[in-house]
Amino acid sequence: MRTALALLGVMLMGCSPEIRVYHEVDKSNPVNQYKTFQWAKADSLFWEMNPLYFNELNDGRIKQAVHDLLIAKGYLPGRDTADLTLRYDIRVEEQSILLPDPYGYMYGDYWMMPRDNLFRYREATLVIDVRHSHSSKLIWRGWAVAAIEVVFDDGKKPEVVIRSVAAKILDEFPSHVDPEDSVATKDRVEN
Repeated sequence: MRTALALLGVMLMGCSPEIRVYHEVDKSNPVNQYKTFQWAKADSLFWEMNPLYFNELNDGRIKQAVHDLLIAKGYLPGRDTADLTLRYDIRVEEQSILLPDPYGYMYGDYWMMPRDNLFRYREATLVIDVRHSHSSKLIWRGWAVAAIEVVFDDGKKPEVVIRSVAAKILDEFPSHVDPEDSVATKDRVEN
């Protein structure tokens, strides 16, 4: 069993990076024109459907990681009047992959019989949505997909993994551009 997990880990890492990250952007409504953000109210239905992943510990880890990263990009936390509303979602699916024996056969005492190896693993997706608070229109989405067994190998702590995943998702998130700063910079360049 241990060999199978090691083989799966090597195979998954060889076929693709540990964490695959994707983004969707509404180009007609640039995110960096907004300044403040807030978290959407928690949907208890998701927490009840999958309490293993939706729990207070993960909720705090994800929100703190995203909060810190957005502040570093120049956004400010707000309350009920924030420009942007954030929401996250976690999906975990059972996956399997069929790997044939390299030679196609398992050798027994008196016969040869074909053998295939079926490996099962859990694939997790963390989605971070950014919506315009007043219109509720989705203006930015980032998500990361990874095999849980690969990401959490070597006893990595959940805080470290979640912070790393959030950083990869928000890597392409635009930094806030303050219109007053850009006018002041333009005046300095012209003088």
